Amino acid sequence: MILLHRLTPFAALAVLVTSFGLLIYSPLHPLAVMATACAIIIFLLARLLRWEWQRFAFWVFFGMPIFFLVSSFSFFLLLEALSAMWFLSIAVVFGFWLYTENLFMFYHLPRSYQPYALEHLSLVLGIASVFFFTSSAYGTQLFLGLPLWVPSIAIFWIVLLLTLGIFWVSKIEKDVSLFYALSGAFLMTQMYLVLAFLPTSFVVNAVAFATLLYVYMGLSRVHVLDRLSGSVLRRYLGIGSFFLLLIFATAKWV
Repeated sequence: MILLHRLTPFAALAVLVTSFGLLIYSPLHPLAVMATACAIIIFLLARLLRWEWQRFAFWVFFGMPIFFLVSSFSFFLLLEALSAMWFLSIAVVFGFWLYTENLFMFYHLPRSYQPYALEHLSLVLGIASVFFFTSSAYGTQLFLGLPLWVPSIAIFWIVLLLTLGIFWVSKIEKDVSLFYALSGAFLMTQMYLVLAFLPTSFVVNAVAFATLLYVYMGLSRVHVLDRLSGSVLRRYLGIGSFFLLLIFATAKWV
């Protein structure tokens, strides 16, 4: 039985590599490829997590990689350059494999699991997923004329659920997590609306949004864990300010 679980991350990896290869080189409809890949990976992940859908942990560890996968697929549809497609494919495959590998260790070989690995990976995958999703949302709004309030509602719920999941992995109490999740959801929804009116590209807006979310989640998390200090505050604010300045200084303004 454990051998089958051991093979699950590699099976999911093979499906993901095949799907990106088909998306890049195959004449098949991309939505059909994406839907098939998602269906297979959903089954593999649920099996890796022992089908424990009654537990909150199942939905956290199941939802994070699936959101990462779906959002990366949606962002893939906006790409035109072959090099960008390959770069995205490699990054997504590596991130997905790393997360599922640590899931296997956590569930089936706990002695080999590295402490805090899923905690840090959840934050990284969460921020990357939000970047992919907001890029797709801004792009859809630009190219298809999607009303701004539609993705804004989605952003609210995504930030809310993502914060709850990351805080749960960090072993933070539910009442405290809910307060910061709601606060972050309201704040980041407003940031999404503000960035939507800037005369910049959808990718620039998405990178700025992901940077702001990283700063908020990082600071709120270390504050709740009682690890916030002057040096940590300066580091987060410094990193956030540097990347925002770099993003907007190098962006093409319409």
